[in-house]
Amino acid sequence: MVPRKRFIARIRALGYSYKSRQKRTYLYRKAGGTHYISVPMRDNLTETYVRSVLGQAGCSEDDIRAFLDDDATSP
Repeated sequence: MVPRKRFIARIRALGYSYKSRQKRTYLYRKAGGTHYISVPMRDNLTETYVRSVLGQAGCSEDDIRAFLDDDATSP
């Protein structure tokens, strides 16, 4: 499981910013584009969701693996 706050920090680093709050998600949109990410309001996100979203956001498989490995080693 990946903490939501850590995931949001990662997508912000990729150029996404907070747009609005939906019923069960936060909406983040890429600056200068139309791509958006719906982030569930849950405290922890599944690894499958994180892999999928970061891949769609343009991260390489190595970057995603490094992000998830860092999460596994952090307290």
